Amino acid sequence: MKNNKSISEDYSLLDELISPFVSELMTNKEKNQQKILEICHVGKFLLFFKKQIQIDSLSEKPDFILNFNDEKIGLEHQIVIDSKLKEKEGFYENIFQKVETEIKLDENLPNFLMNCFIKPNLEYKLNQKKEIELIIKKVILEYLINNTFIENPIISKLIKMQHSKKNINVNFGAWIQKTITKEVILNAISKKESKIENYIKNGLQKQWLLLVIGSNGKSSFEMNNNINIEIESKFERIYILEDFDNILHQIK
Repeated sequence: MKNNKSISEDYSLLDELISPFVSELMTNKEKNQQKILEICHVGKFLLFFKKQIQIDSLSEKPDFILNFNDEKIGLEHQIVIDSKLKEKEGFYENIFQKVETEIKLDENLPNFLMNCFIKPNLEYKLNQKKEIELIIKKVILEYLINNTFIENPIISKLIKMQHSKKNINVNFGAWIQKTITKEVILNAISKKESKIENYIKNGLQKQWLLLVIGSNGKSSFEMNNNINIEIESKFERIYILEDFDNILHQIK
């Protein structure tokens, strides 16, 4: 299924679907970052159903409860990624986020948006985290204050822009996304399958699974439209959402 609505239509409906649940979480955005992302994914998923389905409530067992024509349905959410590559991306993303937090405390600095391009094929060790953080902070501050780029082993290029806040974006450069395989899909389903029985005991007879792929990053997958897969699962329906391309596939 392809979402053919205009961008303005999508934003309006998405806001209607998720704002009651996101607004409260935004009071502590950093703490609730993961749940906010999940809600946004589910909101994009529900756009395909033309207001027939809404989020009834947030939950952890399962992740969400949907209202489909006054019937309650459990929905499990799973982002499918290459975990090894994501670990590396996450290592650097966490450092840049910490640097951003520290820089925001300096009220003497102007607002800015700093795009930081990371050198390819970087390796890392956990015990180097503080050292890397200090290098990144020094390079960004020097460029921000004096417009001078310090040669360093981590950042290849900086682009500074005017902005309403103080924000730092980390860019891992160009990449080619891997195509998702049958094995990856089945493994993702298996991780969630064991939880269904408890959810049914809690009174939710129907359970759906939403797998999300195609987000930004080298660790994400793109869909293989020629994949042939037979699925035996207790989930009544299983969907794959291509996040960036806004395409939904029902595979069960």
